[in-house]
Amino acid sequence: MPRRYQMATRERAVQETRQRIIDAAISLHAQRGVIATNWEEIAEGAGVSTATVYRHFPSLGELVPACARTAFEAGASLPTPAQAAAAFAGLTRPAPRIERLIRESCRCYELGAGWLAAARRDAKSVPALDRAVRLQDRVLGVLIQTALGDAFVDAQTMSVIKALIDFPFWKALTDAGVATETVPQVINDLVRSRLQKRR
Repeated sequence: MPRRYQMATRERAVQETRQRIIDAAISLHAQRGVIATNWEEIAEGAGVSTATVYRHFPSLGELVPACARTAFEAGASLPTPAQAAAAFAGLTRPAPRIERLIRESCRCYELGAGWLAAARRDAKSVPALDRAVRLQDRVLGVLIQTALGDAFVDAQTMSVIKALIDFPFWKALTDAGVATETVPQVINDLVRSRLQKRR
């Protein structure tokens, strides 16, 4: 019994160290950008040695997806149809499903805004960031399709809706001074207007 307790305590300590490294990386990436941040600075921010950072994350290829999961609450892969449907549990019509998707997306954007902006900015130079941004884009597409259900939406309307719900538009609104608490309603009104126009 004591051995099992020690193993559980050690595993918990390892996970806490890993999360401190991720949190430090997210904070530094948001302030300085991903490319401009080095492992020594992440180690200092996390209160660990540089060797410990490398042991957990040997390269950006491992660090970036971990940061994305924390900053955007995104999985490491596309959601299955069942997982996507579960995001809209209890909602049967497209309008409330889209509204929930917008509100949840905006909540995630607000929580991870700094890191998401840095990821978009440095994506062309860092393959791991490019993959993370592309995955976020594909996940959003799957969730929009699932929210719309059987409703037919032409390709152009789908592109417009996706652009309205995506992080860059959220950031443009908040940068323009739109209060973060009102952004979801602004986006929802625009999406609803676009969907009504196609009828």
